[in-house]
Amino acid sequence: MDTIYAQSTVPGKSGVAVIRLSGPRAHQAVGALCGDVPAVRRASLRVLSGADGKRIDSALVLTFAEGGSFTGEQAAELQVHGSVAVVTAVLAELGVMTGLRAAEPGEFTRRALENGRLDLAQVEGLADLIDAETEAQRRQAMRVLAGDLGRKAETSAAKADPRGGAAGGDD
Repeated sequence: MDTIYAQSTVPGKSGVAVIRLSGPRAHQAVGALCGDVPAVRRASLRVLSGADGKRIDSALVLTFAEGGSFTGEQAAELQVHGSVAVVTAVLAELGVMTGLRAAEPGEFTRRALENGRLDLAQVEGLADLIDAETEAQRRQAMRVLAGDLGRKAETSAAKADPRGGAAGGDD
């Protein structure tokens, strides 16, 4: 399985840009950029350098163990300064590393679904949350993302067949 990476913040100038990595080589890639891999779930300030040894930027680096990330895979996040040049340089370095490739749109969420971190209703809730423009839309999306829809469906199914089997059929 490839390790994927992408800028997860909106492209363009900003104070901070977040670059996310997920897959079996995420920590190896961080080590290549930083010289070492920070402790899991501990934000660490690191200097990012290219393969040529030249400094790219300083970044807040977070690593996640397999099973402890959004995707359920080994993962990392690089919080870099949000200039177009910095982001471009970091993405270029990641792009030449063996076993890494740019993520396709929605691929982090797809991996979370495939790895059982989200169910289909929660994926829909996440999409709704990202698109939410009003407080009511945000609240509704959060209910779906939190699993309320799935719990209601399970409760309804259990009421329809109190034996816990498939409703309407003989076991």
